[in-house]
Amino acid sequence: MTATGDPRDSVSPVDDGPSAASRFVSAALAFVVGVVYGAVGTVAHPLVLTVGPATIPWGLIVSLVGVLALFVGFRLVLGERLAVVAAGVGVVGIVALFSLESAGGSVLIENGTEGWIWVVAPAAFAAVVIIWPSTRNRRGGSDEPTVPRG
Repeated sequence: MTATGDPRDSVSPVDDGPSAASRFVSAALAFVVGVVYGAVGTVAHPLVLTVGPATIPWGLIVSLVGVLALFVGFRLVLGERLAVVAAGVGVVGIVALFSLESAGGSVLIENGTEGWIWVVAPAAFAAVVIIWPSTRNRRGGSDEPTVPRG
């Protein structure tokens, strides 16, 4: 602060961002959370609600919304792409693993429309969230609004 007592008048130190250790921990936790989301979504995606002649795939809808919210949330909260990449690898990896036939012959992801949507959509969601332009430092400055001094 300066003599005026206004914190905006003080010079803020340069922020180098998160350390390598915190980025690694964030990515590792994002991977684990992605695996959990992928596993739960794989089990839930075939659930349907039949109302008269209409069949609503509510399990697939909820699973896709949850995965998209996970990716967007990591990107917005952490402000970097690494956590989204890690979560995407976790979701896509566990979905790929669960799409294989087990030793007993059972399959969790059937070869149908809902199954293909569940296999492809999380990877597409991750790709879109990862390549989406960053909203921070768009004007070349910090996130703080510029206040004229005088």
